[in-house]
Amino acid sequence: MELALRVLLLVLLLDAPLFWFQRVPLQIVCGLGLLWPALARDARYWAGLTVLVGWPLFWNWPFSDNHDYLRALTTLAVALALTTSAPEQALRTSARLLVGGTFFFATLWKVVLSPDWIDGTFFRVTLLSDPRFHDLAVLVGGASWETLDAFDAALTDFLTGAGGWPGAFVEPAGLYSLALALTAFTALIESGIALAFLWPRLARWRNWLLIAFGATTFAFATVRGFGFLLMTLGLAQCEDDERRTRYAYVATLFLIEAYRNVPWTRLLIDALGLS
Repeated sequence: MELALRVLLLVLLLDAPLFWFQRVPLQIVCGLGLLWPALARDARYWAGLTVLVGWPLFWNWPFSDNHDYLRALTTLAVALALTTSAPEQALRTSARLLVGGTFFFATLWKVVLSPDWIDGTFFRVTLLSDPRFHDLAVLVGGASWETLDAFDAALTDFLTGAGGWPGAFVEPAGLYSLALALTAFTALIESGIALAFLWPRLARWRNWLLIAFGATTFAFATVRGFGFLLMTLGLAQCEDDERRTRYAYVATLFLIEAYRNVPWTRLLIDALGLS
């Protein structure tokens, strides 16, 4: 629990809100908790952190990121766990439910409630329109930089009424196949994580599924705050004897940070002569 709480404080400090009047107080309080470990074991301290993490959700409404809500729920779970007679077990249970619930509702939304996600449309558009996925589209989807420029031009013409859609753009066949593969992979791993964290019979798979999700998804979707938080929750729910698993969660957290700072996909594209 000590390690999980310290890592969570570090995550809160590094992934603080954008506005200075929300960010600076939170960073100061997190820094105090890192300097004085006794604070990190105090439920009142975490109740205060919950207020600092939660109030931007109202101030920024409705523009906060999805994981901002999960972050506030996590600090609240810590505060409540520290008021119990068995805080370690309470924190493990809360962390498992938060991870399982997050992926359950993610799967429900994507697979059941969003037909334009399950048929591959979401990734077909994302690979072409989201700059974070452009390198993947070039590396695996058979797209070229000219393809991406043509899509941007066709979309701009369509939105401004200057041209038709979709006749002005021809989608590469490889890009369609990649979109379907990403859709299938995401549906399988997210539903698998939900089941593993919510159904005790699949408990032995939960850690490695979540670590695999962190090591693969955030290689391209560089939302480090969400990745940091998921790895911290995974760390918090580990049993006492899962020492190597805790190390794996911490290592994956640093890997997610490396993905954001090292342009590894661009270096690979250059090495393959696809630039």
